[in-house]
Amino acid sequence: MHAVREFMLLAGLGFFVAGLTTYLMTWILVVVHLRDHHPQERKRLGGFMFTPHAFGWFLLRRYVALGDKSLNGLARLGAIGAWAIVLGLLAVIASKATG
Repeated sequence: MHAVREFMLLAGLGFFVAGLTTYLMTWILVVVHLRDHHPQERKRLGGFMFTPHAFGWFLLRRYVALGDKSLNGLARLGAIGAWAIVLGLLAVIASKATG
């Protein structure tokens, strides 16, 4: 059981770091695209990437409603990163809860 717990911890941390890296890199690109093509959505989201509103925008795929194929390509990667952050945190919590 100890090995499973350690594996979950390491896998969770790996998912978290990979997701955070993806999220950070794509957020910058998405913000620039929103600034240039969808200024109203950019104002609505605000400027800081870790607001619950901006993070939820990725998780709930709100970018699809804008109908911009270029934005969908960029934001999909950010959504994958956001979900990796969430799943990584859940794995870390689960590994700590089992021990």
